[in-house]
This record gives sequence, C-alpha cells and structure tokens, in this order.
Amino acid sequence: MIPAHRGPLLRTVASSVLVAIAVITSMHALTLVIDPGSWLTVGTVGVILVSATSAVVRYLLLRNAVDRAAVRRAAGQGPSADRAADRASGSASFVATAAATLVASWFLLARYGGPGQRFEPFVGPAALDRVLERFRQATETMSTQVAPVGPDEAISMVAVGGTLLVLLVVDSLAGARMPGFAGIPLLLLWTPPLTLIGEVPWFVFAVSVTAMLLLLTVDPVGVTPGRVAGSDSAAVRRAQRFRSWITAGTAAAVAVASLGVANGTAALPALAGTWNQLISTPSDTVELSSELDMRQPLSARSSDTVLTYTLPDDTPLGPLRVMTLTAFDGVQTHRNVPSGGLDFDPSTVLAPPGEGGIGDVRQVNVRIDQLTGAELPLPLEPRQVDIEGDWAYDSLRDEVRSQAGTQPGSEYRVGVVDRQLTPAQLRAVPRTGDPRSAGYTEVPDTEHREDIADYARRIAGDAPTRFDAAVALQNHLRSGSGFVYDPDADYRGSSDTVWDFLQDKEGYCTQYALSMMVMARSLGIPARIGVGWLPGRPDGQGSYRVTGQDSHAWPEIYFPTVGWVRFEPTPQVQTGPLPSYANPEAGSLPSAAPTTSRAPEVPSSRPSQQPEQSAPTASSNTSGGRSVSDATLPGWAWVLAAVVVVALLGGAFWLLTRRRAAPEVLDPELAWSRVLAVLAEQGVRLGPSVTLRQAPGQIAEEVRARTGATLPDDVTERLGALAAAAEAERYARRSTPPTAAELEDLTAALTAALATALAPAGR
Repeated sequence: MIPAHRGPLLRTVASSVLVAIAVITSMHALTLVIDPGSWLTVGTVGVILVSATSAVVRYLLLRNAVDRAAVRRAAGQGPSADRAADRASGSASFVATAAATLVASWFLLARYGGPGQRFEPFVGPAALDRVLERFRQATETMSTQVAPVGPDEAISMVAVGGTLLVLLVVDSLAGARMPGFAGIPLLLLWTPPLTLIGEVPWFVFAVSVTAMLLLLTVDPVGVTPGRVAGSDSAAVRRAQRFRSWITAGTAAAVAVASLGVANGTAALPALAGTWNQLISTPSDTVELSSELDMRQPLSARSSDTVLTYTLPDDTPLGPLRVMTLTAFDGVQTHRNVPSGGLDFDPSTVLAPPGEGGIGDVRQVNVRIDQLTGAELPLPLEPRQVDIEGDWAYDSLRDEVRSQAGTQPGSEYRVGVVDRQLTPAQLRAVPRTGDPRSAGYTEVPDTEHREDIADYARRIAGDAPTRFDAAVALQNHLRSGSGFVYDPDADYRGSSDTVWDFLQDKEGYCTQYALSMMVMARSLGIPARIGVGWLPGRPDGQGSYRVTGQDSHAWPEIYFPTVGWVRFEPTPQVQTGPLPSYANPEAGSLPSAAPTTSRAPEVPSSRPSQQPEQSAPTASSNTSGGRSVSDATLPGWAWVLAAVVVVALLGGAFWLLTRRRAAPEVLDPELAWSRVLAVLAEQGVRLGPSVTLRQAPGQIAEEVRARTGATLPDDVTERLGALAAAAEAERYARRSTPPTAAELEDLTAALTAALATALAPAGR
C-alpha cells in the first residue's frame, strides 16, 4: 500500500501508471472485433498523453494542498487544515479530469479531424465536422458489417475515442478516492468482443484485473493528504503494509488463475475455437488426426484417459504409434490410406519386411478408454497382436487398421519383440537397400529449399554414416543452437514453415519432427513421421495411463536390414530421455530428468488459413484506396510519448533515491520495535496478549528467569517510559511524544543494557 504520508507524487504516479496499463490492455480486447492496425499505436499514445496530463495537474494541486495544510498546522489550525486538504483533494481530481478531457478532445480532433489521414495540431470547427461525419460512417459500418471489421479511419476513430473516454472515467474514479469502482468502466471495452465473439483474450483479463487490484494499494481513502509525515502510528503503517501484500498477492493469484481458466476453458470442446487439431472430439472420445500443420500454434487438449496398459516388468515400453505419415507439402502432411491389408493371427509377427526382433517377447495388455480411430495404438518394435474383430495389417505403413476402429472398453494383447538396437549396429548397416518409393526422400519445393539443404549439410553433411547424420540433426534441434520448446509458436503467416522454424528456433513437436524429416531427406536419407502417444505415466496400481496430453509426433529414419528407427528431436522437457540407441555419447545432451508434467502439445490437423487470406495487418489495410499504416503518426507524437515515459521513469527513480537517502525519523512505536528486536535476538519474545503496560514487568521477569539477576532499576524505568510513550502514540487522543533525539538516546541505552543483561544466558 502507498499511504498518504508517502506524499502525493508517488501516489499520483502509481495511480496513473496502473490506470494507463489497465486501459491500454483492455483496448486490445477490441482486436477481436476490429482488425489490428495503426489505431492501436494511436490509442496507446493518446492514453499516455492523457494520463500524463491528469497526473501532472493532480500532483501540482495536491502538492499545493499539502503545503497549505502544513502552514495551517504550524499556526495551530490542525482540524481546519485537514478539512481544507480534503476539499482540495476533491477539487484536484475534478480539475485533473477536466484538463485530461480537454487534451483527449484535442488529440482526437487533431488525429481524426484533419482533411486527410494526417495529424493536424491546430483544430477548429471543420475538424469537429469531420469527426462527426466519421462517427456517422462508423455507425453505418458497425450496423452493416460482420466482425471483425477493417480498421478504416472511421472505425479507428471510434476505437481510440472510446478508449480515451473509458480512460477519463477510470482515472477520475481513481483520483476521487473510489479505486474499488475504477475497474467497472473497463467493461465498456470488453463488451463488444464479449457480445459479438463471446470471449476476451485471457491476458486482457489478467493484466487489467491485476492493475485494478494493485490500484487498491494506492491508498488515499480515509487519509487526509495534508497530514505531515510520521503522524500515522507504526501500528497503522504495519496494517497498511500487510494490506498491500494481501492485495498484491490477490492480484498475482488473479493473474495466475485467469491463465489457468483460459487454458482450462480452451480444453472444453464447446469453448475451444481451435479444437480440431491433433486431438479432435466428435463425441465424448478422443481421436488422433491424420494431418499435421506446421503453421498452427498449439491448442488445448483433452486430459481424458485414452488407454491404459500393463507391463510384466519396469522396462520402458516407448511410444505407442497409431499411424505413419510420408507426404508433406512444406506446410502440412497428407494421408491417403488404401483399404484392405493382410490378415493375421495372434502368432504372426507384424513388422515391415526386413525388420526382425531378437529379444524375448514381452506381453502388454492394453485397454482402450476414451479413444476412437481406425488405427490400433501399438509399440514401434515388431509385435504380435491378439485382438477380436476384423483387423488387417498394412506392412507398408506398419499400421493395424479396421473399419470398425477402436471402441471404448475394448481390450487386446500385444507381444513385443525388441530389436535391441545399438549405435554400433546402426552404424554398420549397408549403404544400399532403401525403399523404392521416392516419397520418403521427396523435399517440398519451397522458396528456401536450397537454404534448408545447406543448413542440413552444415550440421550433418560430414557425418560418416547415416546414423551419425541422424544423431547430429536430432541433437542440433533437441539441445543445441538455442532451440526452445514453445507450444504457442505461430507460423500462420509463413511462406516456408521449415525455414522460418530453423530461423526462429521456437516450436513444438510438429515443427521439430517435420523439420528433421525435411533436413534428413535433403541429405538423401529416407524419413517419415510417426504419430501416436508418449508412454504415459504409472497410475500407482500397476498400470500406465495415457491421456490426450501425451499425443506426440516424431521422425523415423530408414536403415537397410534394420527398418524404420525413431529419433527424438523435440526437447526433453516434453519427451523425456532419448532412446538408448539414439544417444551414443552420454553426457553430450542434457542429463536432467524429464519434468513430471508435460506442456500441452498438439500438432494441428485443421488446414490453416492460406497466407493470402490471413487477417489484414497494420501495413496492408486500406481505406478509400489509401494505405493506413503507422506512418500516419507524426514524429513529434513519438517524441512526446518518449519524453513523457522518460519523465515518469526519471521521477520514479528520483523519488526512490530520495526516499532511500532520507533519514528515518524515530517515533515511540519504532523505538519500541527496536527494543523488541533486540529481545528477540536473545530469545525473549512477548506473547500477543501482553499489553504495553505489562511489557516492562514481563521483560524483567524473563531476565531474572534466564540470568538469575534482577534488571537494574534505571533500565526498568526506561522500559516503562518508552512503553508509556508508545501506548500514548497508539491510543491517546493527544500526546506529546519525546523528541527524536531523546528517543535515540533512550533506545540506545535500553538495547545496550538488555543485550548485556541477557548475554550470559546465550541463545
């Protein structure tokens, strides 16, 4: 909390900054109904300018009121000084709002009242006519078009004008000692997206509500701004500080909770706008999509259990693959699955030609929960499958499919035969015998195709074997060169997603897997994508539980005489440790154990919007055939905004420096706190029920009990005198406390005497 005794400067600056942050953030809620454009910059400059005007006027008036009240108190007119300061505080709020209104009106007329789209600082009746005409055009646009609308001059003017109007109301409520109501007008900026779209961006809610809660810590309520520093008791100040921590903690909790609510609501099928990504929910079950889109950011996924399985031992099973993908056009994968397949029985080992297991058979019992799909989740190694129904095996794609698909509650048994892969085995594979299909080495024909090939050659072009090349690509993406796992990575405006990912170095499993596949193919190495589930987690009852959060995609490299082998370029934070065969140099990769929870990860399945159909940007919107861009904002406006920001930051720094340099004025309450601190260091603490009058006797008893000696009379008298002064400061209507110098001498003598008296007792 920032109480009134801190002075008007800190309170005014803090209040204005918090109000400006809340309004600017709430303005961004309008981007759901108005395409982003230069109006966001204009609105931000306007908010800063108007807020600074209000803050300067309010501070000057409050400072004047404080000085006058101090003069009256010095003349013995304390009560009248307080009343006059209260009246001046109200007047300051009114005058500051009036001045801010004038500046806001001038800014709106100057920016949108000119004959073209330029800023005209000198306004007149013609500017008002143009503003009114643009307002009429805006109302017509809003009544005839469907959101989101383009940010032409008329719509931009309404957005900026509405934002400044909300700012004036919020600022006036905050300055008029009603911070609890200041957040209500922000709903005016939230209403259009809530009404038309049905949502508000989570960050708008989090930042705005947090700023409004922190505004409550700027406490002018019930405190006369004219009081002299130090008049509030230390007990009151402690209560204020405690309240400020509570309010700040509440603000942080609101921000965190809003983020959780935003993510949680996005996980509900009825509320998630981008639900049809890797996980889709046509009913109450979960289904893997057959397409991965590199441009889409991650959306939330179901946390429902898709399947559970039991193992005969604790040896990790590895991922469960559902399907493999080969065709990739540079943006998304494509899948054309033929019907039919090979019949099999429980004794048949299902594996592509050339793949053979040499280990013992491990029996895995699988139970389907909330999962539907034509393909059966299976381990990557050769396996035997015992399942009821009409299932067939596709050896080309290494998939088991059925027209009926998986059904909740169904069970099947899998016998896994481990190939026992090792780095030495994979390095020794022959150089001939790759699949005849050219699709496994086909590289998308994009504008950066050669750049990607050069990039891959720089990483793995000198590798002596295919295995070493695959490991080099994997390690480069997984733990080197600054790549970061980011589920919010958005490449929807990209014309070459693989290249942009390699440059931006931010993404999730889709970007990592497809980029490694393309780079491997650029080196002539056959590669494809596996889609399925990470191994899940033990449920504490002998089974492993796989949920929608475990969906994943990874690249697979072909090795003659061995078959398809999984590699894992996605960082460890999501996937856990590498397969043993894929980490030939232990210690070269991060060794930390995987985290207990994975970030939400879902490669997109919905075909994303084509780049030419993407939302208009600030530089591409037009109005009347003329370009609307940030260039319409004059240079002087940027200079003014920069000056205001620098002045505010400089003032805050000066204030903090001044406060730190200011000597602490000792009062009875602070002096008593020092004495109690010395006693606490020696292990003597007074109970909460001990009053100030009882405290000297209680301290003397503690000293006698610990040392066997009686506290000297002069020390007892000094304790009584200091306790009486503190009691008078807390409870007396009027009191004459000792001077600061007297308190310094008294406190120094007491703390030294008590420390000496208790020294023999130790701690």
